Amino acid sequence: MFLLWQRVGRTPRAEFRLPTRVLLGALGDGAISRSQAFHSIVRSEHEVDQPPGNLVSTVFQDAAKWGSRIALECCLSGRNCTYNQLLDGISKWSGFLTTLGLEKGDVIAIMMPNSPVFPIVMFGTISSGVVITPVNPRYTTEELVRQLNDSGAKLLVGDTSVEDIIMDSLRLYKKPLQVVMNRPSRIPGALNLNSILSDKTIPYMDTVEVGVKDTAMLPYSGGTTGPPKGVVISHGALAINLKMLEHDHFSFTKNATETTRQSFVTSLPFFHAFGVLAELLVGFANGTKLLTMPFFDPKIYIDSLSKNKVEMLQLVPPLLNFLINSPIATAEKLESVKAITIGAAPVHPSAKEALNEKLNKNILFQEVYGMTEVLASHYIPVNQETRSNLLPNVSVKILDTLSRELLPPTSKGEIYIKSPSTMTCYLNNEEATAETIDSEGWVRTGDVGYFDTDGYLKIVDRNKELIKVKGFQVSPSELEDLIRQHEQVLDVGVVGIPNDRFGEVPRAYVTTKTLISENDIHSFIDNRVAPHKKLTGGVVFIDEIPKTGTGKILRRELKKLALEA
Repeated sequence: MFLLWQRVGRTPRAEFRLPTRVLLGALGDGAISRSQAFHSIVRSEHEVDQPPGNLVSTVFQDAAKWGSRIALECCLSGRNCTYNQLLDGISKWSGFLTTLGLEKGDVIAIMMPNSPVFPIVMFGTISSGVVITPVNPRYTTEELVRQLNDSGAKLLVGDTSVEDIIMDSLRLYKKPLQVVMNRPSRIPGALNLNSILSDKTIPYMDTVEVGVKDTAMLPYSGGTTGPPKGVVISHGALAINLKMLEHDHFSFTKNATETTRQSFVTSLPFFHAFGVLAELLVGFANGTKLLTMPFFDPKIYIDSLSKNKVEMLQLVPPLLNFLINSPIATAEKLESVKAITIGAAPVHPSAKEALNEKLNKNILFQEVYGMTEVLASHYIPVNQETRSNLLPNVSVKILDTLSRELLPPTSKGEIYIKSPSTMTCYLNNEEATAETIDSEGWVRTGDVGYFDTDGYLKIVDRNKELIKVKGFQVSPSELEDLIRQHEQVLDVGVVGIPNDRFGEVPRAYVTTKTLISENDIHSFIDNRVAPHKKLTGGVVFIDEIPKTGTGKILRRELKKLALEA
């Protein structure tokens, strides 16, 4: 996803406080005093050990403790399964793949919305040593065929809601491909998933022994900045990232006991790394009850939270906006909620304050930062919600976006991450891999941030999304956070548009609660920003801000609107 490495030069000494362990970037990896440091590489003060072997063994190592309890339940149909039934399904699916002749390293694709059978297929595949490549069920025929071709998938598991897309794709995909559908299907030769899982002739199969470097998942990343690339993620990367998230300093999720346990309503898509980590891995490892929805229904979602007394929500910013603005998301319905894990895009403090005010209590907001290429890398601790912190085993440095020199605290630059949960490579793309990961394992994120004087990492914006006005860098998210504070604004996206005089200037695309004028927005922000940050490109009112399924603004779509205007 975001790329390039250059050698770091030495910079002058600076003094600052760090609660984290610091490494000398210019002089090597020698530990130094917390009271003073060179411009530094910062490493988390926490560490966890690498779990061995198959990811499935790590996730379900305690599952026998709560085997008779419900593991998965569909909010719409009520269909559910216990942990024992989930493990049986995983073992049966793994056995089915063996009867097809699939071997360790082969790839299967899964194109389904969230449902109780998704984890069975996912973990059954990984358990057998076969690799899963999850596909966004909103993909078009062209996008599906591109992922099938690039991944070399030998089997596709699909939902009948995308049956037509799959049928069209089969006409274009020239390699042999077995199809399994979750319900009876019109696709010639397609097998039925429920029949497979109930077939007594298919053997149950134990978890296959694999190494921590063997591939488990192949998600595709980078769709907002170019054609998606296959991200090769190992068993070890996923397993240690789970342990990083479960560290006592960060985890709000409690391990189930004989009398108590937590429930998640899984609003994050399982095809996305955020959903896999925050819901499936963390949830199953702690014996939670996971409730699924194939599509988002506001009333069912709120009622499920209330009925199951859900304490922790996993959200992206659009869902947070829904909770703030929806009249059905009442304080009474959300009485049990104590904490929110939120990621995919920055969250302004005003949004947190708005929800706390609506619910008349202080919710613990745990913003998580990461990317598919490194998984989760920092997470706000449970006891210090106003600051972010590095997850165990993670190191971060900030480089100048032009000179690539190491920067001191409070200086904004591009974020580079080193983590044991880093991807192996981009599939079939050595050039992109070399541009993203250097020889020492540092990953260029493409995001802009800085360390404050206490050593906490703060994210500012995407490097490629910064607007260059007369040589000055303008952060779209900074302007978006400001505009969202207008009482009539529902959502906003800011992009740079070409300008003969200034090179680029900011333009805001805005959705509102009631009819307001462009001048209302200008008046609201003009006295609060420097001249180069003003909305010289204008304000445009639209019905909806285009976003990815995880809530990231599709700025390329907004730029298309600008070109068409």
